[in-house]
Amino acid sequence: MILRSVDGIIRMLDADYIDNDDIQKRVCGVCIDSRKVVEGNLYVPIKGANNNGHEFVQQAIQKGAAATLWNRDEAFPPENITVILVDDTLAALQKLAAVYRRQLSMKVIGITGSNGKTSTKDILAGMLSQRYVTQKTLGNYNNEIGVPLTLLSMSENTQVAVIEMGMENLNEIDFLTKMVCPDIAIITNIGTAHLENLKTQENIAKAKLEITHGLAPFGMLIYNGDQKLLRDAVTKEGINGDIRIKTFGENSGNDVYLSYVQQTEDGITFSVNDEPTRFTMDMLGKHQAVNAISAMIAARALQLSDTDIQFGLNTIEKTGMRNELMRANKALILNDSYKSNPQSSIAALETLVLFDIPYKIAVFADMLDLGDQSDLIHFQLGKQTAEYGVSEVLTYGEMGAYIAQGAIDQSDGTLHVQHFADKAKLIAYLMPYRNKECMILIKGSRSMKMDEVVDALIQ
Repeated sequence: MILRSVDGIIRMLDADYIDNDDIQKRVCGVCIDSRKVVEGNLYVPIKGANNNGHEFVQQAIQKGAAATLWNRDEAFPPENITVILVDDTLAALQKLAAVYRRQLSMKVIGITGSNGKTSTKDILAGMLSQRYVTQKTLGNYNNEIGVPLTLLSMSENTQVAVIEMGMENLNEIDFLTKMVCPDIAIITNIGTAHLENLKTQENIAKAKLEITHGLAPFGMLIYNGDQKLLRDAVTKEGINGDIRIKTFGENSGNDVYLSYVQQTEDGITFSVNDEPTRFTMDMLGKHQAVNAISAMIAARALQLSDTDIQFGLNTIEKTGMRNELMRANKALILNDSYKSNPQSSIAALETLVLFDIPYKIAVFADMLDLGDQSDLIHFQLGKQTAEYGVSEVLTYGEMGAYIAQGAIDQSDGTLHVQHFADKAKLIAYLMPYRNKECMILIKGSRSMKMDEVVDALIQ
């Protein structure tokens, strides 16, 4: 984490200050939550829609903050701590992170995409940690607050950082990548998430490609070459010059492609480019093998051997609620309840059908942020689900009803489809399946809280 004197922080921000304390005092880390401040932290009070961090500065001081940033237009700055005056504390946090990033000699891999960026981050960090001192984005700290906090959490001896970047609108990745300055950029894929804001998938592709705006000279762009939308966007945006470009995917036309995959309850075995080496990893789904390929390209670019890569695949620290396999008595549960969109839902179905378990139940809740076409997109998912040979389709939520209708329309009458408006009734329906040899996929957007269904079943 950032270790500087208070005076050093002031100089990095080129800021004025109120000299209430020793400016040679050591700052150790940055915190935006007064409840979580530890001794030596720089406290950064963020002014949000519902809360104003400036109101909690005394709590931060009591917990040992070494200094605090402070908006100039906020009254009553504290008198018992050095106050660093800025026009906007969030903008100052971002500037501090950008300056600190440039003071570090580490290599940075930036990752974005509609799906798979967190899994790819976890996979790549596992690989790189075999040879380098590696840090990664914690959880989903991938926005205008999370990214600077991630950068400021990097220690001085970090050799490689893996930074996840998310977005809701155009120009957001542009802003983040110019702060991060990645040496390698990965775009996992383009989906329909954020259609509500960006209206078209072409705009989503354009937004994701903003990651190249901060790419270091002679940097590398790694992207999913299976997607025509993304290939066309790369051509349209004129990304060439000194940027090295590598593609990955399932199609053999890519620089690195998936040539073999096998799924078991223990994980995936896969190979690339018809090479004899077989890699194994404790994750689920062909899509995770594809994510691993993008990570492999970056790892090889940083001189890792296939042996390093395999050891890395053995030591992945996975972020929770993404394709977790759990036991509930006789039932096997595929918990993918962290987020949901059409592409990740199909990937979850493809994982489900890879298992040699005859009775399979697909449980879907609403997918959010899909814009005006949400009802149609849910209906189409239902139709596609009916073609995967599952035994039952169960749905929950307002939009889930459209999934159910699509499955009914597409099935030949043998598929059991049932919609639930009440989550407790859905749980009650599923409870007897704990004593049946079956597999249950639980999928839904985070705010639908489908992890409550998982918790009920495994408890």
